This record gives sequence, structure tokens and C-alpha cells, in this order.
Amino acid sequence: MTSNAGFKFSNSLSRNPIVTDFDTGQSITLDELGRRKAEREFQRKASSVNDSIREENWLVIESKLDALLDEEYDEDFLAPTDSVLERVKKLLSGINKFFGYEMPMPSFIIPDREGGVRIEWKLNSKHLRLVLSEKQTYLYFEQNYKGEVTPDFSTEQLVEKLKQLNQK
Repeated sequence: MTSNAGFKFSNSLSRNPIVTDFDTGQSITLDELGRRKAEREFQRKASSVNDSIREENWLVIESKLDALLDEEYDEDFLAPTDSVLERVKKLLSGINKFFGYEMPMPSFIIPDREGGVRIEWKLNSKHLRLVLSEKQTYLYFEQNYKGEVTPDFSTEQLVEKLKQLNQK
């Protein structure tokens, strides 16, 4: 038997010899090994593209959050607090890592009146609102004109609602 990087040849005189794929330990044809290597390379390159799309989406979201501080506020309409903005960024960063490039972009990101942030996603007949402030934290999910409020939600609950939003 002859050894080569990533696979091992069996003695064979056929046009398509059997080799052992070191990654999986399986005996496969040389053609199949080539196909698998090409697929792995494609997935590696696609992952790199997806990472850059994910980063680009995240930069857009982060810049919208930072822009909230550029607005003018008064005692009747409070600016988002630094702690709320940090909580929102941490939460969205967590979902961004979960969803990757498929994370739905928010329809809008706006301040609420109480020093918090309101983020909304709208898709077809579905609507998801996230409100995070010092006084209240909740998700509101509406589908087919029926709404549901989830107070003090977890990251997992937000991910589930975003999945529902994406479903046809």
C-alpha cells in the first residue's frame, strides 16, 4: 500500500482504485475522495464568505445602535442608557453568532421613551418587537393578527421567535 496525504491507496489495478479517507476512515473510490475534497474546499470558502456577510450585517446593526446616541433627547423622551445599549449589543451578537448570515436584519432600531431600545422585524404577516429598557424587557410576536408577549425573555426564546419569523 502507498500512503499519500489524507488517504491510503490499496493495491489495485482498476481505473478507479479504492483508497482509505483518513478523515473518515472509510474505504472509497479515488473519484469519491476527489469529490469529497472539492466539497470540503467549497464549504470552507462558503464559510469564509458567510463570515464576511455576517460581519457586514453586524456592522450595520451596530452602527444603527450607535446612531441612537446622536439623536436629541429631553426629559420626556430619554436617550438609551449605556447599560441598555451594551445589553442589546450582547444579545444581538449572540443571535448573530447563532444565525450567521441568515439572521434577519431588523426593519428598524429606534429608542423608546424610557431610555431603552426597540427593535422590530417584519416579514410577510409576521411581526417581532424586542423592547429592552431599564424599566421593561419583553418580546412581542404577532402572526395573523394574533399577538403574544414574552416578558423577561432569554436569548433562546428570541432565537425561537426569529426562527418563526423566517418560516414560510
